[in-house]
Amino acid sequence: MKYVIRTFIAMTLFAFCWVAVGYGIFQMLSVGTCASGGPYQIARECPDGMEALFFSLIGGVLGLFIAAGIYLTRGKPPDGPPPDNAGIVVWFWTGLFWSLAIGCFLAVWGPEANPGPGGELGGLIVGFMGLIMGAGGLLALKLGGGRKRRQMPLVGSPAVTRFATAATPFATPDATSRLERLARLRNEGSLTRSEFDTLKAKILKEGEET
Repeated sequence: MKYVIRTFIAMTLFAFCWVAVGYGIFQMLSVGTCASGGPYQIARECPDGMEALFFSLIGGVLGLFIAAGIYLTRGKPPDGPPPDNAGIVVWFWTGLFWSLAIGCFLAVWGPEANPGPGGELGGLIVGFMGLIMGAGGLLALKLGGGRKRRQMPLVGSPAVTRFATAATPFATPDATSRLERLARLRNEGSLTRSEFDTLKAKILKEGEET
């Protein structure tokens, strides 16, 4: 239940923050360059409500950190293997930069686009940079996942079976299946290296005794 509730809260907060970031950058680009306050003469004063837009943008980014913390502490799913927290790259990094990119492109090219002074150029720069940065996060996740799959043999695969049968010349069918399961738990991260070595030695000892 904890896993389900925290996952739902994190996903909802992620979506809300993405919208807040995109909305904030969209509205700020629609205003364009401006200034307010200070002892100097201001060529173009900022309209009312700019503070709210600024806090919407910053608050959205901070909210993503909170959502990421909830996502990472959601625990294990019921009746399932430990979760792969590498997905946080998508929800945090890629989501942040792509929400910025979407807000920028809508402000420049959208149906209601009306960028203020300097807003068009700034929006295109930030938009394309956000698009590239977000894609970089997905690429890193894909490459990391590919290496992990190549390094982690699956249960029932020839690599695990060879490990189980070659571990001891006295391996019985029961010992072989136990070694396969042990290798799976180690690959999933459910066992530490020391726990794995201890249990493997116990299984091998039982096989020699039989």
